[in-house]
Amino acid sequence: MKNYHFKVKYGFGSLDIVKITDEELEKALYAQKYAVVVQLGNKQINGKYIISIEPDYQKYTGWYDSYEPKTGEDFAQIKRDCPPEIDEVIRDKREKVDFLVAHKRLDLIGKNISVPELENGTKKLN
Repeated sequence: MKNYHFKVKYGFGSLDIVKITDEELEKALYAQKYAVVVQLGNKQINGKYIISIEPDYQKYTGWYDSYEPKTGEDFAQIKRDCPPEIDEVIRDKREKVDFLVAHKRLDLIGKNISVPELENGTKKLN
């Protein structure tokens, strides 16, 4: 399985980010939506302060963490170097979190388990 890399921005300072993989993405999405405190990487973050969760473009492109894309060439490099399915990974994890919350299975969030009900389209958890 391929590891995907993300940045969680939780403040307005340039250092107010934590880098995570898809292993922690469910916890980050849950924390952001429901304003709960979670452990992400080496930091404990209050979800109500999470501003954004996005692909870690710097990891994929090799840019310095402080570099922000500005030109068309930068965005072309992002498109070339980042996995094309990365936005789908975020969408699928968000859908999974919403499903688990709706079915009162908060204990499964962040466990990265497979939810067959989402995969086969039944959307019903026993």
